[in-house]
Amino acid sequence: MIRPPLQKLFPAQRRMLLALLAVMAGGYFLLSDLMGGTLSQHQYWDSYSLQAWNWLQGRMYVADPQNYEYLELAIYNGRYYVSFPPLPSVVLLPLVAIYGLETPNNVLIACYGLIAAALAYEIMLRRDRTPPVAAFWALVCVWGSNMLWMTTNAGVWFQAQALNMVMCLAAVLCAQHGRKALATTFLALAVGCRPLSAVFLPIFALLFAWDEREKRGSFLKSCLAQWRCLIGPILIGACYMAYNYARFHDPLEFGHNYLPEFTRAEHGQFYLGYLWPNLKQLLFEPVTIQDGKLQFTLFQGFMFYIANPLFILWAVRCAVHIRRREITAEGLAIGAGMGIILLATCMHRTLGAWQFGARYTCDMLPFAYMYLADRGRQRPASWEMAVGGLAVAFNAYGALYMHFYG
Repeated sequence: MIRPPLQKLFPAQRRMLLALLAVMAGGYFLLSDLMGGTLSQHQYWDSYSLQAWNWLQGRMYVADPQNYEYLELAIYNGRYYVSFPPLPSVVLLPLVAIYGLETPNNVLIACYGLIAAALAYEIMLRRDRTPPVAAFWALVCVWGSNMLWMTTNAGVWFQAQALNMVMCLAAVLCAQHGRKALATTFLALAVGCRPLSAVFLPIFALLFAWDEREKRGSFLKSCLAQWRCLIGPILIGACYMAYNYARFHDPLEFGHNYLPEFTRAEHGQFYLGYLWPNLKQLLFEPVTIQDGKLQFTLFQGFMFYIANPLFILWAVRCAVHIRRREITAEGLAIGAGMGIILLATCMHRTLGAWQFGARYTCDMLPFAYMYLADRGRQRPASWEMAVGGLAVAFNAYGALYMHFYG
């Protein structure tokens, strides 16, 4: 029997992707080994497995809440509820059906990191990058950010952010392929992880309309022609709202407003007065060196572009395009959407509390990455490669630091 050559079975693009995923899987294993074998352990900060288990028992509330005082549970009408949007619990349902509450969630969140990297790789390939260049950018996107630390720990907060990145990168990839309705559907799913991802739903629809304005004859007609992009978000949004109403009699309430820390707060969960102190924290809280050791806060985060320097690379490309008057409608829309998310995040009472870096800002990474894919260099400059390499090293340090000293 004649066997086809390896090059035909696995072209260069696929071989590089397999190499990227193999390196990352090996990296997760080595980090886990240093952390005491965490990949094989269940992370008990897992509200999502608890929620899925209660669903399988026929409940929307949490039974025996006194056993889960370490989790953030909302209290409404005398019952306790998981206070986070539900999509990660939907993903966990089959695992909970098999393993019960002891799900292999640390393996699952590492898989989210691998899937995010594969999507980021394909996004760059779609914009004619060579396989090594695409692999470099994918690694910087996922491992050169707080996502590296978060995908080594399946705590409830990190599961939400990791799955949100997967859904948003999938939306970007679908948009590149012209699968517009699927792109907005993935964004709607992302809302079930991180509600502020909803900011990009109208932005994507407007960008699709802008691209078709000449074909349709006018921008208004092009906007009306995007009705198919609304079907998935409407259906998914209806499911979210029905679930919220069934629990809290409010279609827009996922439960955080009923957490004790927010019911006791004078100004509640969101308040304009939180904006400047939080924004100042994210923009100016430094990382310093004292007595030969790094010094940084583990509460509320530090300068978001230090742990997530993809934002520096994005900002430089935007500045170059603005100076050359080459900024596009897509670039302006992406920047506006990221700005809205950043400001809304800073109006929240907390910035993620205990953390390395500024993890909430990872929600904007897929969209900065989208711009770099569409409008960045075909080959990264030497300084970009240096920044990317340092980003991965710094975040690997952060993952280990948080496990042993955080």
